[in-house]
Amino acid sequence: MPTFQYAKLVRDNIPGWHRENGHTVNGQQLTGEALLEALVAKLHEETDEVSGAMNREELIEEIGDVQQIINDILVSQDITQSELKSSIQKKTERKGGFLRGEYIESVTIPDENDKWAQYCRRSPEKYPEIS
Repeated sequence: MPTFQYAKLVRDNIPGWHRENGHTVNGQQLTGEALLEALVAKLHEETDEVSGAMNREELIEEIGDVQQIINDILVSQDITQSELKSSIQKKTERKGGFLRGEYIESVTIPDENDKWAQYCRRSPEKYPEIS
């Protein structure tokens, strides 16, 4: 009998489906911080699948999966849709959206003590310094 490792969060009905089909499921129900960590890991997995979508229908399905996980994170953390929309609106008003396609290769900051130079240096994996 083959056994396959999943080691990931799955949709709520998947364990029951396996059991109905005579499969033995070894798992647990996550709550609290463990659930949040698993939801975030699932979000990364699903966003990777968005880039692999082969057509419009697959793209819609994968974006739907991402949206479902975001909705579930909100519920698990007691964040309302209203709070989320307000946060999005404030940030969009301040920084804009992404539709113009602005893409930055690099930024040169002439002052070593500039707050943005310090900000970038705190996250070298995100903003590697170019010599």
